[in-house]
Amino acid sequence: MVVGVAVADGALSGAARDADQRRVATSVADRLVAADSPLTNRTNVLAGPAVEETTAAELESRYPALSAVAFRVTLGEDVLASSGTVTDGTTMRRIVLVERSRTLTVEPRFTGGNAVTLPRRTGRVVLDVSSPDNRTVSTVRADGRTVLHDPDEGLDGTYTVGLSRRETVRMTFLANGSLQRGDVTMTLTPRDTNKSVLAVTVDD
Repeated sequence: MVVGVAVADGALSGAARDADQRRVATSVADRLVAADSPLTNRTNVLAGPAVEETTAAELESRYPALSAVAFRVTLGEDVLASSGTVTDGTTMRRIVLVERSRTLTVEPRFTGGNAVTLPRRTGRVVLDVSSPDNRTVSTVRADGRTVLHDPDEGLDGTYTVGLSRRETVRMTFLANGSLQRGDVTMTLTPRDTNKSVLAVTVDD
């Protein structure tokens, strides 16, 4: 009978341990993908640079429950942070997008008129307008919306224009002639996103 009690106690202990692991793993996984997480740009969208720089010490500081357990945080096949020896444990997974920005500098050829289509998810563009003596750019439009306008002197210099990342934007330059490559230089920072799985494993 003593053996039966010992087995029962062990089973209860194991169940309680599994429940604790699940609780911690679930809590940390949910908080890592929340809008106010240091790893996200918004809910379920991870910021690539922040993800790459995260450490186990930072996670333990922000989520104290991790200090009492062994844990591992992975993104796809990559281990982002780990502490202690994880041999089995409980894993909670969240489907996420990983977002990274890149900077492009281009000189449009304007082969289809004085217009150019920007890469998707471009939230801002810096325009360097260098109109030659015989051509003047008076207006710049983004999907028909006027974003720059100077009908008297014309546009000449550097301008920053905010755009919607949710749309593929076509920019049109109104000028008194056809623009050539080099008349406008554009510096943009589109964001690329890739789907992945964030996993938090907690062990004793």
